[in-house]
Amino acid sequence: MNKMIATIIFSFFSLPTFAAPVDIDLSGAASSTLIDADGASFSQTFTGQTASGAGISGSPTGPLSLTPSGTMSVAFWSPGCPGCDSGNSLLTPSSFQGPLSILFDFNADSFSWVMGGSVAGSNVTVDLFSNNGSLINTVLISMLEGYYKYSISGLGAFAGLTFRDNNDPAGVRYMDMSYNSVSEVPIPAAAFMFAPALLGFMGLRRRTKPAV
Repeated sequence: MNKMIATIIFSFFSLPTFAAPVDIDLSGAASSTLIDADGASFSQTFTGQTASGAGISGSPTGPLSLTPSGTMSVAFWSPGCPGCDSGNSLLTPSSFQGPLSILFDFNADSFSWVMGGSVAGSNVTVDLFSNNGSLINTVLISMLEGYYKYSISGLGAFAGLTFRDNNDPAGVRYMDMSYNSVSEVPIPAAAFMFAPALLGFMGLRRRTKPAV
């Protein structure tokens, strides 16, 4: 019985994970050094980073936040690839080759986007960051010629990411972005009142002996 009660308490206090898809809405976005869209915000760099051409130097500082830098262009585009939606796209400075940093409204465990490149085999590097600015993982994306949907998943939860070191000669256009948000469901306040009662009941059972 005591083991069962302990299991109930553990299960009650374990934080379940809630996941939901989020489509980043760029429909109302305008060209700027810092773009705040529904679902995520965009800039070239996080605080602590400095953009230089297609590259980036420095590391984000915690908590993870964006710093306005070069002006990003917003333009409507029809990519024409299967499963890709037409809509506003993002183009970064330095001939569309500069870095792009994204801060999600919620932590994500996957991210998908449409990206257009001009030369097959061109690369772009993606750094994934936690809420405190620490680097979680780095992914090298090898691009195809034309517009295709790409995705990142299976690397744990991340709060934001940076595209950098794009070597496509014509630059890259980013659009049709979405992610799977993950968050812990908060424990109801009543749980903290209920748990001591269960623990007290367990102690009472240990002290009480069955009648002979």
